Amino acid sequence: MQTNHVEEIQGLYGPFTLTERVVQKIWLRQDYARAGLQTVSGKTLGVKDPGRWNLQEGPDFKEARVILDGVEIVGDVEVHFNISDWHSHQHERDANFDRVVLHVVLHPERRNPNPVQTSKGHVPELLYLMPLLNRDLESYAMDDALLELEQQDELEWVAQFIEKPLDVRLRILRERAEARWQHKLTYAMQRLQAEGWGAACHGYAMEVLGYARNRAPMLRLAAKYPLAAMRADGMNADNLFAQEAPHWKLNGLRPANHPRRRLAQYLQIVQQQPHWPDRLADYLKTLPLVDGSSTTADFRKAVSLPQRRTALSESIFSGALAEQRFNTMVVDAFLPLATAAGLLDGFSYWMHWLPGDSPDALRRFLKHAGATNRQNPQSNGWNQGALALFLERGV
Repeated sequence: MQTNHVEEIQGLYGPFTLTERVVQKIWLRQDYARAGLQTVSGKTLGVKDPGRWNLQEGPDFKEARVILDGVEIVGDVEVHFNISDWHSHQHERDANFDRVVLHVVLHPERRNPNPVQTSKGHVPELLYLMPLLNRDLESYAMDDALLELEQQDELEWVAQFIEKPLDVRLRILRERAEARWQHKLTYAMQRLQAEGWGAACHGYAMEVLGYARNRAPMLRLAAKYPLAAMRADGMNADNLFAQEAPHWKLNGLRPANHPRRRLAQYLQIVQQQPHWPDRLADYLKTLPLVDGSSTTADFRKAVSLPQRRTALSESIFSGALAEQRFNTMVVDAFLPLATAAGLLDGFSYWMHWLPGDSPDALRRFLKHAGATNRQNPQSNGWNQGALALFLERGV
């Protein structure tokens, strides 16, 4: 059986561990820019089918269907961090890898590695994945960590952390939350500069509605259909869903989270509030500035957060989204984007806002760690700090 190789990546707020399986999932989900693909040798590349994910011995994906310079080829695909991994794993001596037609590598190496070939002397085409990614590697790794965390019932991964003094635990969580905020703010700035306020809001909203499993197809639909196109007569969720039919990940989804349902909800918002990004900007400008260093309970009381949250949900989004999904939309998309646009300093609101969708294990962890209580109830900031710890795997 294959081992799950790991590599330490330098992120915006420190190093984090990325498993090779995360990179394999990026290929499987085709969560990368697929237009105008070219291999390193200069051949045009189309991917009709990424292949069957192989969790046993042999190539990572079998029976993939790719088009090289207009010729369709059926073969295997091997995924690595580096080209040299092919040699370190001794694939050139293993006949199981003789049908590999495409070598997908995350990033180039500083030194020129030895050429890759199979035991029969065939040289697979090479594709670098890093320049094609739709999002940063930390986001992909966080998605994978969240999905893994959803399956966990126990909290062995926080045992050592809980042994630390309470003030140290709270400081660490706060620092990690602040780092997560800066991370989100950096990418919000990039999207704002590239797309502008309206398009960035539209793309962020679609992405959040896709959850961890279906962000990629949602983003592709957002790029294909700008906000004005979403308002056109005849636009419906069934047609949008059908256009990404091969790429939706539906296993394990609750009916309420089905992408067809989420698309229908977003179309409802667009029809009822056709210029919702502009209305959102006007509303966010009215949020009062209050010292965010106070407890969560005091901050929420000072800014009347429950009432403001309800007003925002109903006046801008017509109450179409459930509470937790709406909260996720605000903290993951709109507060970072609004801060990047200079509409407000959104960190305090982001820190003390109600948590969005999160695994129950995180809530239990924060309770056992003493981070949440009556004065500091569950909030997005504490959740973000805990998520960062889980991603680091360094507790």
